[in-house]
Amino acid sequence: MAAPTIEELQQLWLTQLTYEFADICFQYRLTLQPPVLEMSGGVKQLGCWLPAQRTIRISRHLITEHPWNVVLMVLKHEMAHQVCSELFGCSRAGHGRDFGRACQLLGIPSPYCRSSGDLASVVATFPQDHQTAAGRRIIERISKLLALAGSDNKHEAALAMQRATKLLHRHNLEPATVDNPSACTRVIINTGSKQIPAYRRAICAILRDYFFVQVICSSLYDPQTDNSYKTIELLGRVENVPVAEHCYHFLEQQLAGLWQKNRHKFKGNSRTAKNSYYLGLLHGFAEKMATQTQNSRTTGQTSHTAATPGSLAISRDRALQNFVSFHFPRLKKRSSRGVRIYSHPYDEAVDTGKNIILHQSVEDKKKGLQGLLRR
Repeated sequence: MAAPTIEELQQLWLTQLTYEFADICFQYRLTLQPPVLEMSGGVKQLGCWLPAQRTIRISRHLITEHPWNVVLMVLKHEMAHQVCSELFGCSRAGHGRDFGRACQLLGIPSPYCRSSGDLASVVATFPQDHQTAAGRRIIERISKLLALAGSDNKHEAALAMQRATKLLHRHNLEPATVDNPSACTRVIINTGSKQIPAYRRAICAILRDYFFVQVICSSLYDPQTDNSYKTIELLGRVENVPVAEHCYHFLEQQLAGLWQKNRHKFKGNSRTAKNSYYLGLLHGFAEKMATQTQNSRTTGQTSHTAATPGSLAISRDRALQNFVSFHFPRLKKRSSRGVRIYSHPYDEAVDTGKNIILHQSVEDKKKGLQGLLRR
């Protein structure tokens, strides 16, 4: 089948933008009438709202050169202008108080609330480093401990990982008292697949329970293939999200490597055996994290609570709760289906998972941990 022409792609993009417009209105409970959507050839002007024609224009350059989540921010920016025109009755375009109100209604992060002429520079430089001085110190200390966790000495590695876990817990179990949106950030991991398998959901649970981030499974459109792929979004404090992102990629790498090394031991359906093995590894790793968490509790904390340290900290963090609601105003929890498991690979993998130590891969050691724990 021949690849679609640029004209055909543009029509597909306009169709998707129409869907995104309707979804944004639904998510944020807005009653905006659909505008005319057009493609433009602008490079500096990435989008614009033309009230007389009731038209939103989005740049082809924006779509071809930047991720779709950035395209959505520019679309929201122009929708904010539409809100000012049609809901607030503003006769003049601008980026004043009313436009700021509209941006709040649409959940637009502050960098994308600037004037249209500044959007190109925002897109080129965003995301920026919003880490606090205290946050940078936490990341630096955890970086050193995770580097030690890569030691060939198992006792030294285990002790370093336990200290890193203790540091994370001590830093996060203090209730957040300042409702500061800049204290939180968001990272989108594109899985490149159309489903999220059970083992990835298990990784998400570990990140939520022990790495102090809110994890949301969503999807994102790919304009080059005209397909939507599942994403895993990590939301949390600026010092926690990079550590959780590292843990996600590290566990993905460890699962694949350990399966390749041990797959010859198991018979039967290879896909079910692999999934069983993956889930067993993650169960073992979660058990180890639970043990380390129990050992690192400070004096005076109760040990009988059923809540994990991550879920407990998230429930107390007012800034994070508001940050999540800002980006996902209609967030709902969904239960997952049961998964078929082979007991042999699962049971063997549980013991192996208890020996996984979170540290850098060999390739990442060459680059340095600070590069890996990037924003």
